Amino acid sequence: MLDRPTERARDHGWVYGLPPGITSEQWPLDPVTGYPLMHGFTLLLPDDYRLHGDDIVAVSFFATAPDHNDGGAPDDPEIREAVLARPAHPRLSRMTDILDYEYAALLLTKAEYDGAFATPPAPLALATADRPRWLDVGGACAFFETAAPYARKMFAAPPRAPISPRPARLA
Repeated sequence: MLDRPTERARDHGWVYGLPPGITSEQWPLDPVTGYPLMHGFTLLLPDDYRLHGDDIVAVSFFATAPDHNDGGAPDDPEIREAVLARPAHPRLSRMTDILDYEYAALLLTKAEYDGAFATPPAPLALATADRPRWLDVGGACAFFETAAPYARKMFAAPPRAPISPRPARLA
């Protein structure tokens, strides 16, 4: 993660910020809370990793918001069913870790990767958990506020809201 503005033509993607080229309706929601999952990163796939066709060039990763992964909201079957019944991005993969926190990945086409940044959707009307902080201050600030001291070291300085994405370079 670099400490300068992102340049899509030069960088290998970005950390935090917003995902590109999807509609608000395609943004994955957290099936536990009904709120949008937080965008973690979008990375261009190196040529050797483009196994899903020549036009699939990038991946966007989403995770449970930092302030929702401390025991979080109780799993409500009605919220889970409503989230999973929504139309999804055609290349969405959902994952759960051993603590039952939710993650999602979207494989993106070149047109999607080059597209405009997406706008997070409104939460489900059924959502009862507190609004995740990243929706107000950005993903980098929300992560920094809750991160352990060793994790904060990846930032050259504390992020400021509104936060722009941080460029990523693959070594």
